[in-house]
Amino acid sequence: MATLTLQNTNKEADKIDFEAMDRAVTIDLEIVHERPPIAISIGKNENGYYNPFGTYGNISLIKGEEKARKSFLKSIILASSIGGQTNNYNCDLIKGHNLQDKWILDLDGEQDDYYAWTNGIRIPKMVGTLPDNYQVKKLREYTPYQRNQYLEWIFMESEYRNNLGIVSMDGFVDFVNNSNDQLESNTFTQSLMSFSSKARCHIMGVLHLNPGTTKARGHLGTILQQKCESVVTITDQGNTSLVNCQRARGTKFDDFILGVEYSKEEKCALPYISDDVQAFTIEDNKDPFK
Repeated sequence: MATLTLQNTNKEADKIDFEAMDRAVTIDLEIVHERPPIAISIGKNENGYYNPFGTYGNISLIKGEEKARKSFLKSIILASSIGGQTNNYNCDLIKGHNLQDKWILDLDGEQDDYYAWTNGIRIPKMVGTLPDNYQVKKLREYTPYQRNQYLEWIFMESEYRNNLGIVSMDGFVDFVNNSNDQLESNTFTQSLMSFSSKARCHIMGVLHLNPGTTKARGHLGTILQQKCESVVTITDQGNTSLVNCQRARGTKFDDFILGVEYSKEEKCALPYISDDVQAFTIEDNKDPFK
């Protein structure tokens, strides 16, 4: 498997115009390059500037153990990026920037129709309406190879390609055959870097932790942690979860508490950011979905 990949890489190298490549990769130091614009921010720094969680052209990682509420965190980030009535849930902490006319795609590689819908329906429930630019894609029935081909189509050929804002992937592991395969993990991560850069969008994905550690699972987790601009760990605290920014190229956001509450009015479980510092010790407010 590895030999075939390396052979194909060598054949591709024979076709490269390296003089053109050299011109393309050379950074002109006489030109001032602006920082990538923010797609998603979480909180502000001491100077009042937004803390960039995700910028256009980069990748972020949410990691946590099983049932740590990773998907709920993903949902509140996506809903908050769209806006609407999400201030009712996020304490005005998470914001989207210049996403109004850009596609926000939510890719699910594991769940069936019902659970993919359950995850997706949280977004319009929190926003207050079904956003025209938000779509959920269920990829459960496809192989990792087919999912990667679909990814390439989205970024390079589809109607979305020139107007992507956020592409969320729950989870990254569903796009590889073996998360411990070094070559496959490197190749997949490189494709994410290339797609995010070419499409000028932000890619956000979810990955499990190795049990009892803060390390993302497999070689895939190791390489993604090195390449992502933001790495966030979510930890189950019983009735709530603690969200911590483990790594960021910009200013790290402060820890916050994520809870989940079943809304009888909305008939679904919705995440919220708690400003209650005692939330960790409340024993009688059990999460009905725990």
